[in-house]
Amino acid sequence: MPRSGSVRPNRWVTWSPHYLCSHRDRITANLRTQKRLAASVVGVGKRKIWLDPNETTELASANSRQAIRKLYRNGTIVKKPTVIHSRSHARRLAESKRAGRHTGYGKRKGTKDARMPSQVVWMRRLRVLRRLLAKYRDAGKIDRHLYHSLYKSAKGNTFKHKRALVEHVIQAKAEAQREKALKEEAEARRLRNRAARERRQQRVDEKKQAFLNEGSA
Repeated sequence: MPRSGSVRPNRWVTWSPHYLCSHRDRITANLRTQKRLAASVVGVGKRKIWLDPNETTELASANSRQAIRKLYRNGTIVKKPTVIHSRSHARRLAESKRAGRHTGYGKRKGTKDARMPSQVVWMRRLRVLRRLLAKYRDAGKIDRHLYHSLYKSAKGNTFKHKRALVEHVIQAKAEAQREKALKEEAEARRLRNRAARERRQQRVDEKKQAFLNEGSA
C-alpha cells in the first residue's frame, strides 16, 4: 500500500513514441530521405548504407542526388561491405557425409521411399542404360536389331547397372562373331563338298566315256 500523502503511480499511462525514441533514432528518422537517395545512387538497399553520425548537419543539407554523390565520394556516406556467410563448415559436413558419417538411422527423416523414391531410382537407371545404347548405336558398335533387342531387355529390368549391359553387349557381339564364323565355316565346307562331288562325278563320267570309246573301237 502506498504511504499516506504519496501519489499513486498511474499504471495506465501511455508514453509517446517521440518521447521514448532516442536522440540517435530521431537523427536517423530525419535522414531517411538522404539514406533513400544514397541507396538509389549507390545501387544497393537502404540497409547497406552507413551515414556518418558526426556529419548530420551536412547530411541533412544534402537534398539532391548530386550532393549525395559528393558525400559518397568523400566518405561521409559509405556502402557497408557484403556480409560473407562462410560455407567452410557446410563443405566439411558434406565431405564427411560422402565418407559415410552422419548418415545413421538417427539422422534420417522419412521412409526409405520418401527419401529416395524407387520410381526416381528406376528412371535414372533406365535413362543411363538407354543413353549407353544410343551411344553404341550411333558409334556403330551395335546394329539396330541388337539395339532394339537390348532396349526391350533394359525395359524388362534385365540389366541392374551399366556394367552388366556393357558385359552383355560384349558377350552378344562375341556370340554373333562366333556364329558368323561358324556359318562361314559351314558354307566353306559345303562348297568344298560340292566341288568334291563335282570332281568325283566328272571322273566317273570320264571313265564311262573312256569305257564306251573302247567298246566301240
